[in-house]
Amino acid sequence: MRTTAARTPLLLSSGLLVAALVLAGCGGSDNADESASPTPSAGTTAGASPSGSPSGSRNATAAPETSAPSVEGAAPCTADKLSAAVEDTPGGGAAGSVYRDLVLTNTSSEPCSTFGFPGVSYLGISGTQVGAPATRSGGTDAVAVTLAPGQSAVATLRETRPENYGEECSSVSVSGLRIFPPEDTAHLNIARAGYGCSNEEVELLEVGPLTGPR
Repeated sequence: MRTTAARTPLLLSSGLLVAALVLAGCGGSDNADESASPTPSAGTTAGASPSGSPSGSRNATAAPETSAPSVEGAAPCTADKLSAAVEDTPGGGAAGSVYRDLVLTNTSSEPCSTFGFPGVSYLGISGTQVGAPATRSGGTDAVAVTLAPGQSAVATLRETRPENYGEECSSVSVSGLRIFPPEDTAHLNIARAGYGCSNEEVELLEVGPLTGPR
């Protein structure tokens, strides 16, 4: 009886030891799983590096957009860069009016650009403007024109004869034409003696858009 009683505690102690080892092994397995869990986050960080690649690619392709300015970016053709003249054209006469070319030439040493309609008025003997300024025609034909030094832009100028309006015209002598380049308040004068109408209700002049270059 004493021998049996002594062996029973030993068996219980051995069983408890085995159970403790099993539990310790399970706990170690859980800890190992938990310590391995950051591995996917490391994979996410690595995956971020390819996403930066397209950004660098976009910067590389944008570089060619920066280039030397083209001639289209030339400064405006202002009065101080131009000369003005009126030239007769073959077959320019019409019933009661005449068509001529208004020519603006780049006299500067650099390209310049212009767009639209020049302003045109008669110039009185005293040097002041006389009558109504030129009306505009052919607005849809306006294009940007770049003039190299020595090149010209041309607009069609129509002049109606003052005598067509009789006394309504209030005819006066004129010394020439005053020309305003597009978008410019400075002017050029062309000497051309003749007659105009002092009545501003009578419109003798009509001008088209500048074209060219020539």
